[in-house]
Amino acid sequence: MTSVLPTETSALCLLPSAFSVQAVAQSQLNLYIQQQSEEAAEYEIDSVDDIFGKLYRVWGGEKGINLLGTFYQNLDGFWVSQPCNTSARGSWANDSEAISAILAA
Repeated sequence: MTSVLPTETSALCLLPSAFSVQAVAQSQLNLYIQQQSEEAAEYEIDSVDDIFGKLYRVWGGEKGINLLGTFYQNLDGFWVSQPCNTSARGSWANDSEAISAILAA
């Protein structure tokens, strides 16, 4: 007569480590999401109407009162960003890239 019990016990012994790995992964994911939320909260975007369309302004700083730069979509569909205190302008495929360029300046 063969016993199935040792095999089942061995499988059950592996479950806590699998749960531990999942718990660690979930904890790391939660930390990453929290960090991304904090970084995203460091700036705000508003827009003003212009003759050629909307001009978007990126605000940041401790109180969110510093103008970091502006961006807009040109007639060719590209997004043009200009960080404050510089004459450099960049052309980007989407608005996220334009915002990132302003934040990186």
